Amino acid sequence: MILKIIKVISAVFICVGILVNAPYVNALSVSTNISEKYAEIQAGDRLYFQIDIKYPENPQRKDLRLNYEVTKDGEVVAQSQVLKAIETQAQFLDFIVIPESSETGLYNLKVKINDYDNLSEEVATSFKVVAGKDEELKTYFFILLGVISLVAILAIIDISVSKRKK
Repeated sequence: MILKIIKVISAVFICVGILVNAPYVNALSVSTNISEKYAEIQAGDRLYFQIDIKYPENPQRKDLRLNYEVTKDGEVVAQSQVLKAIETQAQFLDFIVIPESSETGLYNLKVKINDYDNLSEEVATSFKVVAGKDEELKTYFFILLGVISLVAILAIIDISVSKRKK
């Protein structure tokens, strides 16, 4: 009988020890979304995005640090940090400016959320940087310049050939 009591007590202590040493799990849920209007933007423009934060276990206002990173092929192109105070949930729009020197292509937006303790969460989404009107005009200008040069070269060749025949 005493042996059974000792086994039960030791099992209880083992369970309490496991629960005490268990890692802290929070119920923070974060999502980010880029609307269709901003899924394709030009370099130099603002990228607007929506962030939804749900933190039901939070009993009072809490300061959260939000780090925004825009990356392309693993290289950081733009960064921004903001501080937001939330309670159980928050939904807001924010933006980050895409540098004018950015090349066209697919980019990733990473949103990292931290507090001053052990809370940390990261989400990501993607968008495209497309050629601006200036880039299109430059392209058309060079195509037009190439065609005019080709026509001029053909005209010079035609004139020189017709002079040799006379």
